[in-house]
Amino acid sequence: MRRRRGRKQAAAKRVEDLLDQVSGRNDDQRDQRRESRWLGFRTLDLNRHRELFDRLVALDFDYLFAQRFAARPQVLADLLPQSVLGRAQNGHGWFTDEFGTALRFPDATFDRILTVLERGDPNLQGHRVRRRRGDMLRGFGTWLMERLTDPELELVGPDGPLFGIEFLAGGPVETRPFLIGLVLAGCMDDWSYRQATMYQHKRTFTGYPFHLGGGEILIVDRQKFELCGLGDPGATVFDDEQLRTLRHLGVLCSNRHADYSFPDHDQAFFRRQAGDGVCDDLALLWIGARHGYSALLGAFVMDAIDTYDKYLLKLTWGGYDGHLAARIQRWFSEREEQPLVDDREILDLIHFAAKRNDPPIPMSSSHRRLIQIEKHSPVPTLLNHWRFLQGEPLYDIKLGYSRLPASQFYDVAWRRFAACSIDVSEPRYIKWDRR
Repeated sequence: MRRRRGRKQAAAKRVEDLLDQVSGRNDDQRDQRRESRWLGFRTLDLNRHRELFDRLVALDFDYLFAQRFAARPQVLADLLPQSVLGRAQNGHGWFTDEFGTALRFPDATFDRILTVLERGDPNLQGHRVRRRRGDMLRGFGTWLMERLTDPELELVGPDGPLFGIEFLAGGPVETRPFLIGLVLAGCMDDWSYRQATMYQHKRTFTGYPFHLGGGEILIVDRQKFELCGLGDPGATVFDDEQLRTLRHLGVLCSNRHADYSFPDHDQAFFRRQAGDGVCDDLALLWIGARHGYSALLGAFVMDAIDTYDKYLLKLTWGGYDGHLAARIQRWFSEREEQPLVDDREILDLIHFAAKRNDPPIPMSSSHRRLIQIEKHSPVPTLLNHWRFLQGEPLYDIKLGYSRLPASQFYDVAWRRFAACSIDVSEPRYIKWDRR
């Protein structure tokens, strides 16, 4: 623990020194969308620009590690490389040149990021990080399934709070609402449920046609997938016939009962319909408003599972989040002759939280953003969400990658709650300055 804290302090000092060397870019600007003017982008590749890539990866990781989070450093070390990957692929954060032009590395991979980072910390070797992430998920699943009949749960394990999140150790949660939150969040990304939502809800809250994008996480044979040259399968739409062809060619795996593991196999997101998906922040708020704080934490934990599940050694058919939600539903069906969560409630959640419902919302916070303590706030974003549901004054922070002002986000949430007759107080705000 002491070594991790020391590294965090060293990372903060390196970032502070580097920021002093970069004119015109302050600390906050390194972590947000450039709104004022678009400076374009350059697409680079790892082979030709290896040294530049390695340097920017180290800078970006140190920058993120130096931010304030409601999480333990050991867990952050396994989480933040995933954030660095997204920023490298999209030219965000430190992946810019001296003029502010975005530098995109579309061929960056999670393991290539870790190849750079392991030079400073051998614990960040790819197989070690993937194993720890998988052990954390499966350990939680085993722990939870053994406690389904307990009236309350302490979200603390032998190594401290679950997933290293400090506020989860704040007290016991009610088991049933916690499980409801888990199941709702575990089903809202499922493509079949999203299709059903568009059949069930034809209109937005203001009467416009309702539309939703989405896709499926599928297990692929890595060698055949790379030989096919599909690139990013989330960037285009795949129909049923195309997926059948890929299964026939062996690119997509078809035996749901087989054991799949990295590096022979991997997971990839295949888009099934173009369009925006769900705002995770609104989904968390809806679950919290309907079922309380315990359910909000359950949904948040499932969001963490969905995040860590992206890069593991042992792969789960349909994703570990969907797998765990289905196990919980089956357990209640066998015990109570009906699942814990009705399908109609899942469809209502997806409809409420869809980005293109009304008023529209252009953002969704990642797990990293939900546990980050933003500027002008003493609490992480998730707990600011709970303050909104409690009618307490809100900290005027910015949300998600798009850095949407809290006043805009909570206004959208309040209007949507009013549209579906859920009573939530109109948001109000307070100023907070860190001393």
